[in-house]
Amino acid sequence: MQQLFPVFDMPETLVEQVRTQQRYLPAPLFNLETGEFVLNGKRQPIYGSGHDAWVLWCTKMILTQRWAHLAYGDDIGVEFEQAFAQPDRLAQESAVERSITEALLADPAGRTKQVNNMYFRWQADSLHITCQVQGHDGNSASIDAEIRR
Repeated sequence: MQQLFPVFDMPETLVEQVRTQQRYLPAPLFNLETGEFVLNGKRQPIYGSGHDAWVLWCTKMILTQRWAHLAYGDDIGVEFEQAFAQPDRLAQESAVERSITEALLADPAGRTKQVNNMYFRWQADSLHITCQVQGHDGNSASIDAEIRR
């Protein structure tokens, strides 16, 4: 049977480029300090790039306690309560690092490729966490989060 229109396979590089673009979709900007979306003068949300949305997602994932919110699935958030129950700081840091890495690699959009260079700074009432995340698009970002204990 002869086809009316020609059919051809897309080159692999173009297919991967389209998949990457679909992973990093733009999203409304969110102010973590105020807990509100960033709005313009008309009270409409301001959208950031797909990279901005991914960085925000990573930050919010780290700031969310796993199993604390019924609206989130089992793979959303970090197990801080279990980590802080460990006997010493080294064990706590190891548990936090494992949990953060698992949470960020569980990205349903598949944007996060690698999590590394995790640093911890302890204060009397909080833990400041910095890590480097690498995306499948080749970009990377430094994520900073502060967890109150």
